[in-house]
Amino acid sequence: MTIQDSNSVNVTKLIDDAPVRSFQIFVIVLCSLAAFLDGVDTQSIGIAAPIIAANLKLSTPALGPVFSAALVGATLGALTFGPLGDKYGRKRTLALAVFIFGIFTIATAYAATFEQLLLIRFAAGIGLGGATPCFIALASEYAPKRRRAMVASMMWAAFPFGGFVGGFLNAYILSTIGWQAIFLVGGALPILIALAFLIWLPESLKFLIAQGGATARIAAIVQHLQPALPANAHFVSDEQKVEGLPLKHLFSEGRALGTLLLWVPFFTAFGVLILAVLWTPLLLRDNGISPAMAGVAVAFNGLGALIGMSSAGWLIERFGVARILVPAFLLGAVATALVGYAAASVPAMATELFLIGLFVGMGGSGAIALATITYPTAIRSSGVGWAMAMGRFGQVVAPLFAGAAVKGGWSNIQLFVVLAIAPVLGALAIFALRSVSAHNRAVGTVAAPSPLVP
Repeated sequence: MTIQDSNSVNVTKLIDDAPVRSFQIFVIVLCSLAAFLDGVDTQSIGIAAPIIAANLKLSTPALGPVFSAALVGATLGALTFGPLGDKYGRKRTLALAVFIFGIFTIATAYAATFEQLLLIRFAAGIGLGGATPCFIALASEYAPKRRRAMVASMMWAAFPFGGFVGGFLNAYILSTIGWQAIFLVGGALPILIALAFLIWLPESLKFLIAQGGATARIAAIVQHLQPALPANAHFVSDEQKVEGLPLKHLFSEGRALGTLLLWVPFFTAFGVLILAVLWTPLLLRDNGISPAMAGVAVAFNGLGALIGMSSAGWLIERFGVARILVPAFLLGAVATALVGYAAASVPAMATELFLIGLFVGMGGSGAIALATITYPTAIRSSGVGWAMAMGRFGQVVAPLFAGAAVKGGWSNIQLFVVLAIAPVLGALAIFALRSVSAHNRAVGTVAAPSPLVP
């Protein structure tokens, strides 16, 4: 029952027990736009980078720090905006992050020096990385508990979809208007979306109740979920309040080991996926394959990621976390190990990249879903933010590792065989989380995340 007495409404039960309404779908779709922007931006800088390098008289290796600057910024953004979302609200923090991203994306078109470009991409990365924990936490809090994992993974699937759409959109803009328009359009769109968030996106009901007050604001939102409210309604939630800094609670009440283990699949999955996109075109070029054909091969990685990421949550809900993510990471490890052997053939490379996107993408998206169902509302944005920061950090480390390995004399076959260890570590971490969950339930700690056990 959602109504506990004559005038009390439990919003947790209201969301969990009732069918999903169009209002909730609207919130989830609106939040997914932030992930879509992330995918578009990845394509934008990749397409425009050679032209920017020529205009600024930069060598190709100098573009490496430019790419890394955005990833380092995204890591910092996820670390900081996640806790800010728990303290000040998901909606305002999300809108601010997306607005920052939009402003500095526009500024990219006017960078006159290498140093300016580096700082601008770093700042844009802060906004983009900061948006992720906020939109994932907000949307998942409007999803029933039984559908939270599926919602989180499907939202993140908007990232490869954004890359797919962005590739065609940016190619059209580049050929008809010019390279600067890529960033002008790519920056104006986030600013408009940030305004849409402020106008139409509701704040998390559970956050508002936890903060206290704002009864009229809560009532206005609840009426979209339950039009017939009792007179002088009093709103409650099953979520527990936490005292002090949200970050502290990621490592208290039995959560410390689980939090650290959860970071492992984020780090490994994001690292492998970024290296598959950045490094395989170089492998194909070394084997005499044109950049255009390399682009076709990489597109299959996006297709596999779209399928894997969108299906991860549904599969987790149906079969359990360990039964899906452990095999996904292990199969992703096999596909990763074979990349070096496939470099002489576009069909073979496309197949391996598709499988990496499918299985490692499923593992990474499943880890995001796992974070949303592991942490309670009061620290969900912080938990997702810090886990995403570990994933972004993996994106920074993986290319640096690959460059150092090749410089040290490793062959591409050796590089990807060793890289395959990363998904194996992700699988082991998920398996270990299963044991941690069972132990937490046995001793009755607050942190026991029951979905971990299939």
